[in-house]
Amino acid sequence: MSSNYGKMFANAILGAVAGQWIATIKSEVEVAKIEIKYKSQRLGIGAALVAAAAVLAFFMTGVLITAAVLGFSNVMEPWGAALLVAGIILVFVLIFGLIGMSLIKKNKDLFPSASIERIKDRM
Repeated sequence: MSSNYGKMFANAILGAVAGQWIATIKSEVEVAKIEIKYKSQRLGIGAALVAAAAVLAFFMTGVLITAAVLGFSNVMEPWGAALLVAGIILVFVLIFGLIGMSLIKKNKDLFPSASIERIKDRM
């Protein structure tokens, strides 16, 4: 008879521990949901601010190009100043474009071959 009480007592303790464990996990999941919601809201606000900065930077670029043309037009004809600034911009476009294309060609295969090789070596 005492062994039945022992088993019942052990089962009760294990049930209580399991119940506490499940309750703890549920509460932690709820806390994690709240944290994710808060962080995602902050991420959205941050993304909106970066987008606003990008729009302003786009318009600022036009203003700076105009200022460069006006500045060079003090020492040459305005059409020549515009062509000079356009040529300078073209050089930057070509440099950035070639570097970007080179990086794309080197990394166009998204297959994680190095990671897979390391996993194969460990097995």
